[in-house]
Amino acid sequence: MRLDIDMWLFIVLTQLLAMVSSAMLWWLIRPKSAFSKIALIASVFIINNIALFYGLSDYWRERFHIYLVISILQGFMVYALLITGAIAFIYNKVLRQPYKPKLIRLLSLMVFIGIVSLALFNAYSPVVKRLTVTVDKPLDQPIKMILLSDTHIGQWFGSRQLDKLVNLVDKQNPDVVLIAGDVMNDTTYYYDKSNMHEQLSKLQAPLGVYAVLGNHDYSGNEVAIAKAVQRAGIEVIDNKTVLLDEAVWLVGRSDETDIGRPLAADLLAQVDSKKPVIVLEHSPSEIEFISELPFDLHLAGHTHGGQIFPLTYLLKWFKPLVHGHKRIDGSQFLVTSGYGFGAVPFRLGTRSEVWAITLESGL
Repeated sequence: MRLDIDMWLFIVLTQLLAMVSSAMLWWLIRPKSAFSKIALIASVFIINNIALFYGLSDYWRERFHIYLVISILQGFMVYALLITGAIAFIYNKVLRQPYKPKLIRLLSLMVFIGIVSLALFNAYSPVVKRLTVTVDKPLDQPIKMILLSDTHIGQWFGSRQLDKLVNLVDKQNPDVVLIAGDVMNDTTYYYDKSNMHEQLSKLQAPLGVYAVLGNHDYSGNEVAIAKAVQRAGIEVIDNKTVLLDEAVWLVGRSDETDIGRPLAADLLAQVDSKKPVIVLEHSPSEIEFISELPFDLHLAGHTHGGQIFPLTYLLKWFKPLVHGHKRIDGSQFLVTSGYGFGAVPFRLGTRSEVWAITLESGL
């Protein structure tokens, strides 16, 4: 029953978005004849609803992602209109300059193109962020780690992005690479189709490459995804522990969508907390519950940092940590916004990233 209500609410919201899009295009194009006015409105609703019902035929999968792209582009139109309106107000009311309709409409088009271009650039042009973590435990020499997450290998993220990732990681010369889930975007279909095994298998480090699975990996295809990842030389450590270089414990935990996931306390009971302990899992949803457990660094992804404004700010009201580094009750937490982008190839207010982390002793 609840799902039906949510679905109908979603459909109503999509129609409202189509109405807003029609109004904006009307203002931009300024149709003259009655036929062109009707044709404009009808075209927006027909295209919007064809995409909507095409997407709902494969809800929250690849087809639905096509609709999400269209709806987000419509959302960017709203952003462009708001920005243009603000500029026009300042130009006309504050600076007392004459109103120029054609210039304003041209400006709105340029702003829209600028927003879309920025969102694509942020998605496909990753950056390296750096963090030094000091622990009050013995460590003969620092360990250099790369944290990445949410590649969502699929129709928007392919071989070219994997090649870029490998080059980016190699330049950092890490000791170990850690992947915090959502390696694939629900299936291995595009991964197999484009033979991305060749690129993914180039991701290497002296102490190994380790991954946990995320919610999009636990999509009913987790066995196939885990096998594909392991064939690429990446060890899946869901609910396993690994001693890195006889010096640092790495504890992997499966995603919260795994019905058999053990408690974090039970996993941590398997390691010697006198050595530095790193917990790797996909979602940071249990930060407040596990912050008092005996570990030093918790690494996660999942949030995408909100990915697209205004979620980049709204999520901060509901989650203790959406993106970045935070110290809580003696333990340190790091949430990456991810290297990929999931359902839509846009980022606005965030940027694709990997983290280069240096773990060192303060003793």
